[in-house]
Amino acid sequence: MILSNQDIITAIKEKEISINPLDENAIGPCSVDLKLGNTFLVFRHGRMFRPNDRTAIHKNTEIIRVDDEPFVLSPNQFVLASTLEKISISKKYAATLEGKSSIARLGIVVQAAGLVNPGTGLNDPTTLTLEIAHQANSPVELIPGMPIIQIIYHRLSSPATVGYDDRPKSRYIGLNDPQI
Repeated sequence: MILSNQDIITAIKEKEISINPLDENAIGPCSVDLKLGNTFLVFRHGRMFRPNDRTAIHKNTEIIRVDDEPFVLSPNQFVLASTLEKISISKKYAATLEGKSSIARLGIVVQAAGLVNPGTGLNDPTTLTLEIAHQANSPVELIPGMPIIQIIYHRLSSPATVGYDDRPKSRYIGLNDPQI
């Protein structure tokens, strides 16, 4: 079941869901808009690497931080970014992420791995890594703090027995920057 705005507010008050900082105006009928952070992971142009060779991937990327300036996303460019907000979610819920239509209509596809597992951020609240691809013909400015993606919460039929942060194989715990 997808949580309504009333359910989201109740879950926040009961500390089952945490969004920090929380902009109460970002709570929609059944989702919460999350904002773009100021850190981007950029892939160097033309470098080849294997998906399972993490060392080569890290050698072929760089972190760019923008503070008071926008990040310019070029046509056909792909970057990773983070949400401004850090989140946590109890073992009673999962969440999915959906790009905002206002951004998609500019040719920018924003998604995340799709699923925020139960128990994510419980031990250490985390930003969410976003995959951003630009399919239009003109450069676009991405401005830190702009609404970029929606998080949709789902109540599970029963709480998960093990949360994401508690699994030994979980890699993306307590993030501050975008990660591969």
